[in-house]
Amino acid sequence: MNDKQFIEALGGPCSVARMLGIKPPSVCGWGKIPEGKKIRLAVIAEDMGITTRKELFPDTYHEIWIELRNTAVA
Repeated sequence: MNDKQFIEALGGPCSVARMLGIKPPSVCGWGKIPEGKKIRLAVIAEDMGITTRKELFPDTYHEIWIELRNTAVA
């Protein structure tokens, strides 16, 4: 899911702006969602059942959310 699809899945720019406490034109101006904002939105999207944090951040999720780290020892 690219950033534009992600914003639409969350209800569009106005909805995302409300979630983040910012103005809709700010969201519309993003070419790419700023990482800090995408991290916040990832948790919301996961709660809503839209996607998972692992799907949005496949290479770095374990560095961002320590509770998602694999604790199994090889």
